[in-house]
Formats: sequence, C-alpha cells, structure tokens
Amino acid sequence: MIDREATLKSLIAVLEGKKPERVVWQPRLKHWYDVNNVRNTVPEKYQGKYLDEIYEDLKAAPRQVWQGGIFGGGEFAGYPGIVAKEGEDVDVWVKQTKGLYYMTAPGDYIITRYVTPVGEMSSVLKRTEYGTSRYPVEYFLKDRESIKVYKYVLERRTYQFDWQRYRWGEKRFGDLIYPRGSLSKEPLMRLTIELMGVERAVKWLWKYPKEMEDLMELMTQDIEKQIECYAKTPVVELCFGSNMHQDLCSPRLFKKYLIPFYERVIPKIHKARKYATAHWDGYVEKLLPLVKETGLDGLECVTPKPQGDVTLEEMKRHIIDEGMFLRDGIPAVLFLPWTPIEKLKEFTFKVLDTLGSTGRLILGISDLLPANADIERVRLVGKLVEEWNEKNF
Repeated sequence: MIDREATLKSLIAVLEGKKPERVVWQPRLKHWYDVNNVRNTVPEKYQGKYLDEIYEDLKAAPRQVWQGGIFGGGEFAGYPGIVAKEGEDVDVWVKQTKGLYYMTAPGDYIITRYVTPVGEMSSVLKRTEYGTSRYPVEYFLKDRESIKVYKYVLERRTYQFDWQRYRWGEKRFGDLIYPRGSLSKEPLMRLTIELMGVERAVKWLWKYPKEMEDLMELMTQDIEKQIECYAKTPVVELCFGSNMHQDLCSPRLFKKYLIPFYERVIPKIHKARKYATAHWDGYVEKLLPLVKETGLDGLECVTPKPQGDVTLEEMKRHIIDEGMFLRDGIPAVLFLPWTPIEKLKEFTFKVLDTLGSTGRLILGISDLLPANADIERVRLVGKLVEEWNEKNF
C-alpha cells in the first residue's frame, strides 16, 4: 500500500523547493485506461476497477483521478476545474452523431455553433478511433468576421469553480495528492492548435498584426478571469495546457508573444498563492533555453531522447538548475512491449540519478502511458523507484 502521508509531503516539498522524503512515481495512465475500457481489453484483474484502484494496485501515486465516473473526458480531464458561463445573448448549439460517444465511425463529428448579435462562428471536431479524444477538422476562426464573433464571446464569458468535483476528489484523495487545476493554452498556442491552425495563424500574424494582437489581448484577459476564479479555491497548482512544440511556436514567436504573456499572468498566479506550470510535450530543444525567462515554477511532460529531442542533462540544466521542478521524464516508448525491458530499467535509474537526486523531480511518463503499453512495466518502475529511494533518502 502506498504511504499516503509521505507521498503528499514529498509532492508539496518538490513544489516548495525543499528536500522531499522520496521521489514520487506519478505516471499518467488515463489514456491507457480510457482506450482499453472502450476496446474491452483491460486486463482481467482490472476490469470493473476505477482508475485510482489500479494506481493503488500498481503502488503509484494517482493522477487525473479527481472526478467521478469511470472513463472519458479527454487529455486534460481528471483535475478539479472551472466551468465557462457564456453571456446571456450568446447561444451555443452542439450537434453530435447518434450513439454512444465511443462507438465511433467514419464521419463521426461534433459540430459546435456560437450564435451572437454580431454574427456566428462554428467548428467541427472529429472523434478519434475509440472516441476518447478529438481533433479539429474545421476551426472556429476561418475569416475576420469570425474573429469579431469570438471577441464578443470572450468579452462576455465568465467562470465558476466546480466545487462538486472538488469536494468529491478531496474526500477521496485529499490526504494523498494535492489538487491542481488547468488553464487554457497560452493565446498563441490556442490559436495554432485549437482555433485557427498553424498556417492561418502564422499568415494572419503577418497580414493583420494589430487585429491578431487585439484578439490575443482579449484571450489573455480571459485567462486572467480563469486565474481569478481559481484564486479563492484550495487548488495548489495551475497548469497551462500548452502542448508546446517548437514547430508550432518558433523561438522568435516565443520571445515576441509567450514571454510577455508569462510575465504578465504568472505574477497573478503567484499572488493567488498558486504554482504555475506548463505542459511541454513536443520537440522543445530550441525553446528550453528560454524557459528561465518565463517565471514558470515547473514543466511537465518534457520528453527526453530517444522519443523527444532533448537529453536529461539539458533538462536538468535548463529546468532544474534554473530553479524549476520537472514532472515526468521517462519516454513513453519504453513502456511498449517490444522495447527491451532492460532499456526501461537503465533509463529509469539514469533519470533518477540525473534528476531525482536534485529533489526537484516528480517522476512520470513523458507524455503518458500508450494504450498498447505493458501495464506491468508501471509496477516495475515503481519497484525501481522504491529501491533507489531506499539508497538515496
């Protein structure tokens, strides 16, 4: 059984920059859990189990479990959260295909339409094969008229904290893990990934810089509303859902748009007595040297070689040596059944020796456990971490 008190104390110590009692093993298993539930391929001993019960059996600290229900919800589900409330004169219409959400088929789409006094905008999302995630095939912002509509929506949007979800999780996990909340992607990242696509966003930044910067100002104000909503809650950490990747945000764009954004909003997060982190799960070799200028307290999901494009030594130099903490660190490919298990063992001890000894590591999988992974490798890493902790703490 996992030591709940020592786990929570160690997690908080990492945030505070104090020496933890141990390195905590806290991988993301939700994607594996969701897809295998849908496919009915969950190992027999875990069938009918909640995700946190599987964590308990694997002797790993749970993550993405702070909600009721069994599975589903997408990549950033499973945390205490806030709910958007649209303006009184903003109508939102959603049309989904018939059937259970995980019974996907070709052409299985979700159409969302915003209707406002100044016009309409719509998007189309396509569900992935097992319905556990979705991606845009038609973006909200297609023309300059849709930007006007989106500005109208943002100006009238407010937020409220989901206390029901929080209380449910606090009762179940409050003595084991701290509550963390999610923030929207940074404005530029949200434009390139969710609202416009990379090509249109880059072109419009060049063609209509004033219009785009005015839009990003409203998007920044929207995130400030989110921070304000979290301010009076017990949430300890706020994480930007960045999906940072240097091919989506070059160093030049990062310096021009991301650093000023961070400089503006992170002091507000700190004023609310929360820690600020970001989700950097793409290729980030060119961006990592710039992270020290952001004011972030930590990064999650930074992926080392051979899956990512940075070394453990670079991660230590640019993240931990600059006063930040790192969550995750083991490439997801090492959990696939065709990867020699000795490679996983070797890398686990290497990341512990390189990063764990600093006291600024919460060990996890970068980015998450694949759906076709060997779940018993999660248990193995837990044993390796326990062995390392006994020798080093």
